[in-house]
Amino acid sequence: MRARIVCFLIFCGSLCAQQSSQPSLTIYNQDFAVVRQEIPLDLKSGTNQINVNDITMRLEPDSVILRDPAGKHLVNVLEQNYRADPVSQFSLLSLYEGRTIDFELPDHTTVKGKVIRSGYVRPDYFNMNGYNQGYPAQQEEAIIEVGGQLRFGLPGTPIFPDLTAETILKPRLEWMVATDKPGKFPAELSYVTGGMKWQADYNIVAPEKGDLVDIVGWITMDNRTGMTFENARIKLMAGDVNKIQPGIGGRDEMVFKAVNAAMVSPSVS
Repeated sequence: MRARIVCFLIFCGSLCAQQSSQPSLTIYNQDFAVVRQEIPLDLKSGTNQINVNDITMRLEPDSVILRDPAGKHLVNVLEQNYRADPVSQFSLLSLYEGRTIDFELPDHTTVKGKVIRSGYVRPDYFNMNGYNQGYPAQQEEAIIEVGGQLRFGLPGTPIFPDLTAETILKPRLEWMVATDKPGKFPAELSYVTGGMKWQADYNIVAPEKGDLVDIVGWITMDNRTGMTFENARIKLMAGDVNKIQPGIGGRDEMVFKAVNAAMVSPSVS
């Protein structure tokens, strides 16, 4: 009996958006993926401050690699900060602790109040093994001083005069980078992110007569990373992937080992 195989793709979430270069995704069927994308760098000799916003909400900071794929520029990351706390009402309120701002009342009048405690608790993005989980922010009751008296809860809707320098609207990587010579070049950023997986389903169509059957395969890719990708080159990997826990040899390290991994699909545009 002969078989004819036809494959289709289904996308859950979005993999398309406006980006300057074509990213590469290696998606494992265990809710994580390896992302490789190009970012333009314009470095001066010495130290440089670089901020990158085109990243996912589930990025694992200890997996980040920044390099010149051409090997012409030395890129030495001196310091890295991963900001995954985009602005919200209470996170912005926390930046105004100790300051007096206006609050709008239901009748659209305003009252001034001093933010004694915002009640915002920074979200714990990491579990005990150091892997990014994207847990939501926690919240305690705010304390506001109005007319010399303290009150629990907000007296109205806070009106912020401006966004502070600490405010971000999207997840961000912040680097302090040193290089031995200035230059413009496309660097490669790669990292591991959670929130992406795939699965395959197959249907067999057999005729009443003859020995030719059709095997129809559906590949479903689920993107819950909070980021979209345009014209991504995609590899789908199957098999048991072991994540070695932190603390080996006294250091926090994370190693991926694909057992019987197989490329399921060629590049997808």
